[in-house]
Amino acid sequence: MKRYIVFLKQVPLSTKVDLDPVTKTLKRSSALSQTNPDDLYALQMALDLKRQSGAEVIAVSMGPASAETVLREALQRGADRAILLSSPAFAGSDTWCTSLVLASAVRKIGAYDLLFFGKMAIDGDTAQVGPEVAGQLDIPQITCLAAIEQLTTHGIVVSRKSGTCLQRMEIELPCAVMVSRENGELDCITLSGWRRAQRQEILRWDEKDLSINASSVGLYASPTRVVSTAVPVRKKEINWCADAAAFAEAIK
Repeated sequence: MKRYIVFLKQVPLSTKVDLDPVTKTLKRSSALSQTNPDDLYALQMALDLKRQSGAEVIAVSMGPASAETVLREALQRGADRAILLSSPAFAGSDTWCTSLVLASAVRKIGAYDLLFFGKMAIDGDTAQVGPEVAGQLDIPQITCLAAIEQLTTHGIVVSRKSGTCLQRMEIELPCAVMVSRENGELDCITLSGWRRAQRQEILRWDEKDLSINASSVGLYASPTRVVSTAVPVRKKEINWCADAAAFAEAIK
């Protein structure tokens, strides 16, 4: 059976999120949360392809226990299984450590055909995790996706944006695909989907399940260092110019 793995992230619903003064990381418990928008479109693309190929769709999220709501939504929308990667050891991981955890989860899941990622997360805007996971697994990656045009026996035919042009290429499987909201429309959640999701079990894996050394992930293993953060102070001054000469003097 073909298998598609979709990665989803829980992100703040509001831009008003507190920062931990010591670690300089987001205090995610200080804000309401949602599923990262691009990730939902990645899930939708996987579900659309599932209708053609009959593949199994597995939703995976890395985060605290509250990230289970993201996976419940994925199950409601049609994912077959869901796995939460959660451990205090993962807290504060940057994109590199996150990609290490996600790649380890892929290896534990086993054989797969396609990995789907949202292009970027709205709480970081790095667009690095998907490509880094592909690098960890040494598989092809498709960025700047325009469309998946066709499934073939051993790969997929895609078109991708390259400046003002479109590239059309065939990629061998397995590969990773980065998806954004430009790549389709979301189906509505159904009542039957909601009911099914409430009965579904969500697996939980930690660093022991993934055979990861706890010291290799998390805040202190992350090569990224946030030295300080600050909100820029914006000042506005209004000066009235009586004539053109005053205006010319003001803009010198």
